[in-house]
Amino acid sequence: MVPKVKSRPRSTRERLRQLALVFKIAIRLKIVAELYIQAMSPKEFYEKFGGGSVERVSQHFEVLEKHGWLRRLGFKERDTGRPGRRESLFRATQVAFFDDETWAMLPYSLRLGYSWSLFKAIAGELREGIEGAVSTGRTGRDLACITLKLDRTGWTRVIGELGVNFELIFEENQDAKIRVASSDEELVRFGILQIGFESALNAGRLALGLADGRFEPPIPFPERLAPILADDLSLEILAALNECDMSVKRFHRELGGGVSEWAVRYRFGRLRELAWITVIDKVRRRGAYENIYRATKPAIIENGPWANVPKKLAETEAWAAFEHLSDLVKEAIVAGTFDLREDPHVCWLITNLDRQGRDNVVAGLNELEAFIREEEREAGERIEAGAEPLTMVVALGALESPIGDVKAP
Repeated sequence: MVPKVKSRPRSTRERLRQLALVFKIAIRLKIVAELYIQAMSPKEFYEKFGGGSVERVSQHFEVLEKHGWLRRLGFKERDTGRPGRRESLFRATQVAFFDDETWAMLPYSLRLGYSWSLFKAIAGELREGIEGAVSTGRTGRDLACITLKLDRTGWTRVIGELGVNFELIFEENQDAKIRVASSDEELVRFGILQIGFESALNAGRLALGLADGRFEPPIPFPERLAPILADDLSLEILAALNECDMSVKRFHRELGGGVSEWAVRYRFGRLRELAWITVIDKVRRRGAYENIYRATKPAIIENGPWANVPKKLAETEAWAAFEHLSDLVKEAIVAGTFDLREDPHVCWLITNLDRQGRDNVVAGLNELEAFIREEEREAGERIEAGAEPLTMVVALGALESPIGDVKAP
């Protein structure tokens, strides 16, 4: 799970279709994420993360290799005691992220839904890391949640520095592998958190009105997202329903571009089934009722990773920061400010580090926080001189990240 970063030039449509292939089945996203950290065979992946069966995982590896997401590195001998038993090793060629250009072209409500889904996933792993730190004394950097008063210049500088630090963390991951190759030290799995978004305190500037999300379909979010990314007409419908309320007939008449009304109606139905749009009104025309649709906000759940916390955990500073961050994210999602700008930063980076790599990452996060504090001071001077203020939330942390006992079905 990573922020939007620069990628090599390619069409945005090509990038969306590539992402749709990975998101189509949720475990493919896990395969790409984990194999970007370290090379694995299908059997190794299955033993660590599940996936139904080795054969099913192997099929996903083959699809991802065919479409350029994985590359084959070679072979390793199976640990069976019998010579000649080899497994193919694979490595991900890239991470599944939205680059700046692709992110900007997505409908606003889709960006908001993606960010909420991503934060829920981050929150689950973040809670695991905090619980582990409290119970076992695992090392890292405690979570910090900072509310800043900035101007547009300060926002741009902070977002830029978050991106720079993200790339440095990737370099630490590579350096750590080189260092441990010539030592007896083992790599430790870490989760590094970096989030920067616009606070709900700025909601008075929100222009887009979305319908409240009433439910989430009981399917993994990536599988809700994939059909939209893969289909131009679905994206066009969703974008239109972010701007104004429309019926099937009106969209077909004004924006259909030559496709059949049946094709438009089918996609409206699919978008509604996947909770991307909802009916907000019915209009009687020529003796029949016509549904009027609008794009939806994500449904905000209260019974998430932030709920049902044990007393021992609730009394820690790390949990207080986590709970505060969760509340601020939920408020910003409801208000619509989280993705009002096209450049928020949301990153939960899983990486393997040695002791030196961990120390370097923690030092980098400390320096980043100092930079942010100084940026707020300088922004204060510009605001006094007449710059328009805005409120930004930044969260930083680094925790040991256990794989967990729950495996994919």
